[in-house]
This record gives sequence, C-alpha cells and structure tokens, in this order.
Amino acid sequence: MNKVFDFFKSVWFWFYDRTPLWIVLGFFGLMSLGLIKKSDIAIKVKQDELNCRLECIPNSSELFSNQCWCYYDNKTLIKADKR
Repeated sequence: MNKVFDFFKSVWFWFYDRTPLWIVLGFFGLMSLGLIKKSDIAIKVKQDELNCRLECIPNSSELFSNQCWCYYDNKTLIKADKR
C-alpha cells in the first residue's frame, strides 16, 4: 500500500513542481478558445451584413441592432421585412 501512496505522491510532486508551466498552458488555451469564439462572431456579423445588402438590392442598406433597414429614398429608412 505504501508503494501506491509513494507513486501518487511522486506524481503529485511532478505536477506541483511544474505549476508555472500549467498556468502558462492554461492561459494560452483560454486565449485560443477566445480567439476561436471571436472569429466565429465576426463571421456571423459579416454574413448578416451580406444578407442585409442582398435583401435591399438595388437600394442601400444599414444594419442596426441586428435588424436590416433599407433606404427608401435619401431620408427614409424602412425595415427590410416590410419591403
């Protein structure tokens, strides 16, 4: 039984001695996940903007608060779904 405890103790000390390494690896892991999420959000925003432009052809469009608005004339905006 002492051999088992000695083994787990040696494994624990191996991890404990390398604590700065685990902190750095955890930091880079979290940064990687954040960058992946950021790129996913950016792709979705670009797709929404493109869909808004396509709905309003041949007029110009604006995307406000995830709602597409089309220019009816120089001063008037109408919602894309009411066009």
